Amino acid sequence: MTSPNGSRRWQLVVPQQGRGERLDHFLAAAIATCSRKAIKRALDGGRLFLDGRVERRAGRLLAGGESILLTLDAPAAPLPAVMPEILFRDGDLLAVNKPPGLPVHATVAGGPNALDLVRNLLAGETTDPVLLHRLDADTSGVLLFALNAAANRALASDFAARRVAKRYLALVGGAPPARFTVTNYLRPGVRGRTVAVASGGQSAHTEFKTLGQGSGFALVEASPRTGRTHQIRVHLADLGFPLLGDLLYGGPPALALGADDLLTAPRHLLHAHRLEFIHPSEKRTLQISAPLPQDFKPFLEKLQKRPN
Repeated sequence: MTSPNGSRRWQLVVPQQGRGERLDHFLAAAIATCSRKAIKRALDGGRLFLDGRVERRAGRLLAGGESILLTLDAPAAPLPAVMPEILFRDGDLLAVNKPPGLPVHATVAGGPNALDLVRNLLAGETTDPVLLHRLDADTSGVLLFALNAAANRALASDFAARRVAKRYLALVGGAPPARFTVTNYLRPGVRGRTVAVASGGQSAHTEFKTLGQGSGFALVEASPRTGRTHQIRVHLADLGFPLLGDLLYGGPPALALGADDLLTAPRHLLHAHRLEFIHPSEKRTLQISAPLPQDFKPFLEKLQKRPN
């Protein structure tokens, strides 16, 4: 069967003929569309239950009669080759709702990226869009471009001076307090990670507010006052509330809410929900929001305390 977030789920009972067989060999034979690589990912991610308990050993020898609940990640969706949803556009600015998985600019791997898609949209016009900030490839939400030099100067200055209010929504593991703040120093680490240091890094400050609590997870609003690489992800992980699906920083790839109720996180569940700033030419407060993506919804339905 397929779950609401697109993952695939199987429930099986091991026949007596399976006695003495390795778990991964049994599953590969029992599910024709399931590769051993996919089985290993499920085992490593805690998405296989044997008689109601998480089983991580591929070589576990079966006794026969066990019940198995296996959840596999949804097949990776192809990167969009069409323009993301436009949230706002005028002569100065363009804001789009970046989907998860879409890089903001070209990468060595090639493929579509948000900047090139916006350039294609504006082909033939006398403007050259400039990306005003960045989001990680798997972070969804508001992405803002300047469409002329004056707008670029004004907004670049506002971002640098921290006059742009940024609000993110995050699904995290654990039970965070109602409000909390992190102020520390961050610097690049190894293998693509950012790490907190006592000194010698860049100052980083994030304010958090818990909007809803579920069983073993929560919905949190993050308001970063600085813009360091992976800032929100590191701050949450260091406090013991990592983003769901954030394997780089120890976030759980799935949550077991019961023996037959498993929610999987197909990516780190962080969404750039809102930007608020002064319009560069009209000098009015402009607020741009992006609706929540589909992969948040199965988790939001399980919140015991819903956001207002």
